[in-house]
Amino acid sequence: MFYIDDRYYTIDDLEAQFEKYETISYLRDCQDYRLAVCLPDQFQWLSLCFYIRKKGGSVFPIHPSTPKEGAIRMASNVASHYLLYESIETAIELSAHKSDGNGVLIQMSSGTTGEPKCIERTWDSVEEEITAYTRTLPIDHLTTSIIACPITHSYGLISGVMASLERGAEPVIITNMNPKYLLKKLREQPNHILYASPTLLHTLDRLKDEKQHFNYVMTSGTIMPSKWFISLKKSSRLVLQQYGCSEAGCVTIQGQLEDVRELGYPLPHLKVKAGNETNPEEIIIETSEKIIYTKDVGYIKEGKVLFVSRIDDMINVAGLNVYPQEVEDVILNDPRIEEVVVYKKQNKLSGERVCAQFVSTDPVEGNELRDWCSKFLAPFQIPMEFTRVTEIEKLPNGKISRRKIGGVLV
Repeated sequence: MFYIDDRYYTIDDLEAQFEKYETISYLRDCQDYRLAVCLPDQFQWLSLCFYIRKKGGSVFPIHPSTPKEGAIRMASNVASHYLLYESIETAIELSAHKSDGNGVLIQMSSGTTGEPKCIERTWDSVEEEITAYTRTLPIDHLTTSIIACPITHSYGLISGVMASLERGAEPVIITNMNPKYLLKKLREQPNHILYASPTLLHTLDRLKDEKQHFNYVMTSGTIMPSKWFISLKKSSRLVLQQYGCSEAGCVTIQGQLEDVRELGYPLPHLKVKAGNETNPEEIIIETSEKIIYTKDVGYIKEGKVLFVSRIDDMINVAGLNVYPQEVEDVILNDPRIEEVVVYKKQNKLSGERVCAQFVSTDPVEGNELRDWCSKFLAPFQIPMEFTRVTEIEKLPNGKISRRKIGGVLV
């Protein structure tokens, strides 16, 4: 049925777990409860998720690295009745009131532009996404999904695991994130599609030997720097990109990525609106249940959605918009720069200022980078402040919060 690292689990293993869950009252009657789940055993988490989905219950997955007090706080914030922490046998009761609604998959937004918020999706909407996704993704049942991202989030859980099972393939779920181990698994499954974050894809691309090539790779979550993409494209048979949000799951797929801004074509069950190339606007998604305002700016060209920036990431310099991705791509083209993030700082007198943090192989002075940028950017786009760091801070999901980095008033 599927692998988790090197262990194979069959349908018999899954049914044995279902039988076990039937002996535990709060699981057997899960249609009456909202269950928060934070389990280190990823087979137990997956089998429990499938069981709750089958029974029509509600589940809130929490990343297994979350400390107990943090998991209790998160579970309470989404009105969970029970928290299953580390073991299904020792549930923590948080509320005695039974649920009176339909079963849902509960997710938290990424929190890149503010406090994460609770998102609820019906199992019917998840089924609708899986059907549309498998029909749109240009691969067959012979291609193995290798999922090197958390399966407590919709990217790994729905696009990775559930969609793979839907098309009759046996997914390989990776919990051992050692790059050497992951490269070995990719060699063992040459006909693969790899689901991972841009940062992990870049790391694998740098560490692989010259003879190893990737088959299909899927990137999502944040736009990959152009420099990383050019290198990855040379190493891969095909680079794909998908775009989505917690409220709708996967929204678009780009089947053959040529420009990192290409988010791709909308899945058939969704309607997507945005601006045009000369006047980008907020990307708006319409599902069968609701309208979603994404806070992403983009445009549609010949049916394809292209990304420009997050609304909250755009920097207004004296009335002129600066898009961080454009500035980052220029800085990354300096061969000494390994990673960069461009963000804004608020200044009491002059308003928003363009700033940058970077990781480099050798010491680099701010004046050197300023001179480099002046060859490609307008003066208002050039960062006023460059800071060299050993590592750029990231959220637990691997994304960068420009808002958090730039949250200093100067």
